[in-house]
Amino acid sequence: MEEYIYIGEHYDVLNRGIIINDKKIGLSDTPPRREKELTRTKSPVKYRIIEVYKVDDMKRVENLLHAILDSRRVDGEWFRDDDDTLVGDFIGFMDKYGAEKCSMEELKSINETPKTEDKRLITVFDKFVNTDPVVKEEGMVRLIRRYKGVDYDVILNCAGILCFKGGEYDTPNKLYNNGIVKYVTGKKGGSGTNQMTQFTLKTTGERLSEPVVD
Repeated sequence: MEEYIYIGEHYDVLNRGIIINDKKIGLSDTPPRREKELTRTKSPVKYRIIEVYKVDDMKRVENLLHAILDSRRVDGEWFRDDDDTLVGDFIGFMDKYGAEKCSMEELKSINETPKTEDKRLITVFDKFVNTDPVVKEEGMVRLIRRYKGVDYDVILNCAGILCFKGGEYDTPNKLYNNGIVKYVTGKKGGSGTNQMTQFTLKTTGERLSEPVVD
């Protein structure tokens, strides 16, 4: 899974002036999808990512940036930019860190993955994005799948795709056999379960229940 840090802002689709200049600095494995999540509204005020960088450890880099900019924090991942210098400071930090600058247009053409046909995965994501502020902020559900006594990190993104070690899987069974088993043993598995109950939430340890879908 590739990891990115971005900075973005609200804007008016009619090009009217917006008084609030605050910027949001966050992390995502798929910035184009995150941009869409943050602008899911029929309001003329939308959200756009201004700059995005590929990094080796997005959580660590985000924590560093948030700590450095703490005096400018408004709320959560939003920071004051009254003097219009935050984007320049962000770019300067990322360049010194050695991060790889990316183009949102290129990422949009590469990272647009169709939604899974497994409606359970969409249902689970929608449930937590609407009830868990951490999931809403990050745009992903962090899960754990245990295999042979070892816990492996899995991410469920907004497209209902399970992500593991750079691979994307549209069903739990494919994640297990083609992802985790192959990663551990070097060969794809041939069994396993397709139930959502095989996962637990990383943040709480809560085991997922089997969702009811139409």
